[in-house]
Amino acid sequence: MIAATIGIAFDGEWLIAGGESVLGTADLAPMKDDDGFPFLPGRSLRGLLREAVSLVDDCIGSQWANELFGERLVPAGDRHYREGAARIGNALLVQEIADACGAVELRKEFYTTVRRTALTHDHLARAHTLREIEVCVPGLVLAAEIEVPNETSLQVLAFACGLVRSLGHGRSRGLGRCNIEICRDGTPVECHEIPVSTGERNTP
Repeated sequence: MIAATIGIAFDGEWLIAGGESVLGTADLAPMKDDDGFPFLPGRSLRGLLREAVSLVDDCIGSQWANELFGERLVPAGDRHYREGAARIGNALLVQEIADACGAVELRKEFYTTVRRTALTHDHLARAHTLREIEVCVPGLVLAAEIEVPNETSLQVLAFACGLVRSLGHGRSRGLGRCNIEICRDGTPVECHEIPVSTGERNTP
């Protein structure tokens, strides 16, 4: 297996919602780890990358999404899956930033609140739709450890990362703008051409 790191740099405000509200303030708040830092669960990052790789598959007729992330086995409706070859961990705040913001008061600077409301067809605020959400500030960088079976798989993921422009809650309304890249041994992995997979599981 080949080990590498996925880096996610946010250009704008973003929200990986945990489904919980902040009592007395926000209706929706970011997921936070035990230290109060924002993070992206590995399962969510995996789904995001699968979506990007599936787009590649649709364009060139490959089967990389199934090979890397698994697939449901036939017959249809059967709850049996083949496990994918890629291993993806949680995306955590990079250690340099976490170390520099060890004080609880400093961690509060990671978050701000925004207010939004639904509009009528006349572009007027719809009654009783005002919501306040807590979001993470721009400029934060998350990193996740990954493992893939071979160099070709790494190239495929590197190409797919370049297709992701935003993530998380409110992507259609401007939240979550980001740049994602894969690094190995501190060097960005670049890919300019995706090989068409055969549908067979790759070997190292």
